Amino acid sequence: MTTSFVHFPGRAFAALALIAACLTAPATQAQTRAIEAVSAVARPAHYDGRCPASIEFIGTIQVNRPITITYRWERSDRATGPVKTLTIHRAGESVVERWELARRPGEVFRGSATLHVLSPGDHYSNPAGFTLVCR
Repeated sequence: MTTSFVHFPGRAFAALALIAACLTAPATQAQTRAIEAVSAVARPAHYDGRCPASIEFIGTIQVNRPITITYRWERSDRATGPVKTLTIHRAGESVVERWELARRPGEVFRGSATLHVLSPGDHYSNPAGFTLVCR
């Protein structure tokens, strides 16, 4: 392969960046394809009792080979959890998030959390919904 450079530094840099992007794209695509599915559930999905209550969110990530991911939980109230890194060694490994919640007695609160895999790729689980009624 022959590479020619033009004497305009900005253009040479842009050309090198384009070449680098083309050479690294297949690896990134292969990593993205390693993630087959992302799902989430809330346990319990319905809570009616004394508060504060603990709601657990379980996210399952299906992969076809070992891979390191970065992820975070995103809540229905638009709050986001911290970005975390995890190496998944086999299909169906899970990540867990727990909320401690309380409301006024008799108030019904509905919410959800979504598992967002930030890299490789950009994958979202279904929203794991729950209902909370404090007594």
